[in-house]
Amino acid sequence: MSRLPVSMSLTTLAALFASHAVFAMPTGPDYIDDSQFLSAAKTRVLPPDIPWQGKSLAFAVKPDDAWATPLEASNFTRTPRYTDTVAYLERLARAKPGLIELVTLPEKTDEGRPFVMAVVSTSADKSPAGLKKSGKPTLYIEAGIHPGEANGKDAGLMMLRDMTVRGTQAGLLDQVNLLFVPTVNIDGDMRYGKYGRINQHGPDETGWRVNARNLNLNRDFAKLDSPEIRNVAYALDHYDPDFFIDTHSSDGINYQYDVTYCNNGTGWSPAANAWMDKVMTPKVFKTLEDYGHIPNVCISMNDNEKPEKGYYPYYSDLARFSNQYADIRGIPGILVELHAIKPYKQQVLGNYTLYQALFETIAANQDGLHRATAEDRARLKAQKQVTLTWKEAAGKPQLVDFKGVVAQQVKSPITGDTVTLWTNQPKTYRVPLTPLTEPDLVVSRPKGYVVPVEYRDVIARLKAHGIAMTTFDKPTTLDVTVYRIDDIKLGTPFEPDRESADKIPGYEGRLLIDGKPVAQQRRVTYAPGSVRIDTDQRLGVLAMDLLEPASPDSFLHWGFFNATLTSAEAPETYVMEPMARKMLAESPALKREFEAKLKRDPAFAKDRNARLNWFYERTPFVDTNRFLYPVGTLK
Repeated sequence: MSRLPVSMSLTTLAALFASHAVFAMPTGPDYIDDSQFLSAAKTRVLPPDIPWQGKSLAFAVKPDDAWATPLEASNFTRTPRYTDTVAYLERLARAKPGLIELVTLPEKTDEGRPFVMAVVSTSADKSPAGLKKSGKPTLYIEAGIHPGEANGKDAGLMMLRDMTVRGTQAGLLDQVNLLFVPTVNIDGDMRYGKYGRINQHGPDETGWRVNARNLNLNRDFAKLDSPEIRNVAYALDHYDPDFFIDTHSSDGINYQYDVTYCNNGTGWSPAANAWMDKVMTPKVFKTLEDYGHIPNVCISMNDNEKPEKGYYPYYSDLARFSNQYADIRGIPGILVELHAIKPYKQQVLGNYTLYQALFETIAANQDGLHRATAEDRARLKAQKQVTLTWKEAAGKPQLVDFKGVVAQQVKSPITGDTVTLWTNQPKTYRVPLTPLTEPDLVVSRPKGYVVPVEYRDVIARLKAHGIAMTTFDKPTTLDVTVYRIDDIKLGTPFEPDRESADKIPGYEGRLLIDGKPVAQQRRVTYAPGSVRIDTDQRLGVLAMDLLEPASPDSFLHWGFFNATLTSAEAPETYVMEPMARKMLAESPALKREFEAKLKRDPAFAKDRNARLNWFYERTPFVDTNRFLYPVGTLK
């Protein structure tokens, strides 16, 4: 081992360290010094491309075009970060101020950035009322909820450019109004670098999947922890669009499809879903095919190593996800998944073609869409038995053709097991399609709920959703049903498309709770500031989803009431043991019950504290609010 000369100065030593890659200080936004890594570790190893030449290539302008988007100017290698995206939108708005208005939504991100939405319309009045008055359908499009999946943003910039300054798609703007959010996860998008998304074929640099607080925003639509999704809820509540589109990229395995999307499924808007299946999707798929793309419903494989096990489309999931949130609000919507393994240019042009096909089809059939939406909203508002979750139907699933590719099974020295590597050779499989279609959690619709004033964070989130409520201005006494939660345990997340790598209990920054709700009747006096929420309203089922104790997207399940799931007092042995003796002497029935419990429950019999607590539970000293979910239900 060599030694540094004792006489070497600290300045010289610092310079020596700074010159060596190991000691380089990584800087923002991605904090990666890639000189520390092997060359092989810095290059994605993706399946070989499936050759593609589609007619949609004609939608791209040349890199030197005066109105080329940042992506086109880079020959489809560079997606713009948020600041550059907004700058391009501002340039479009300056050129066509009568067609594009940039709106800043109420909340800034956690890092203090403004949240910009483009309102695009030929209507001079671009307010929510003005767009409604235009008589044209208003479509809400969001991109970049996962910033690495940027195709929806880049395709949207191209489309807005062509609908306005270039005019090549001006006919579309005569038919629809657009609300375009280019980037939902703004702070994540500004964490920009080469290594943001390992499973994707371009662009060269992207943003990061989660926001500044490490929240996956497409898990936040129920609980509304993030300012970003509270802004989305604000836009949906104030503009009440006719259609909702959320754009993503999907990986998992290689296959031939490049453009996929999922409807609401058999969830809360069956009439709109049927309209999409029968009217919209056949026309949209035909247009995509005419332009050289291969469409399908969105794909999440049941086993990424074994395509023969089939796939699960994102139908009838939970309201924490974007398209199901639109669904429970009574807004027809789709979640778009471009195939991330396809070249990025193909992804963007596929999404551009999808936009064109959707705009044309929705505009041409808006009367049918409006009828379906009205039917769904009326049905949901009047429904007495409300389904809050669905499950896979029993029996054999439907078999469908799946346009996959040939898979190679390879013995891996890395995993010590066989792994699947994907070729680019087409192969059609016959596989099961396994959506969630069977009602699972079905709840009787109550008249309403009462949320005590002390749970201000819950009340604030309910207001952010746009749920109507009445605030008590004086103490108000009501007969309500409350729920004690028995068998309390940690809840588990619902991740349909990836394994969780969490190292601590919890999910999305919250300690999830599961338990068995047990009803109790009480007369409760609520303090001023408490709120009553009636379910006979447009968003009544959303209120049920958030406040029913058994709902997996309830504020209870998300951990907003965890402090109530404890007992404030406990007895000392010197008090409880002699009291228990007296209780047994006084009540032969209690003695028989205790002895029976000892016989049938060996664990209880061995646990001195459980035995003492059993008696404590039968005294008036016990905390009557222990394990209590404090939201009152009005039956």
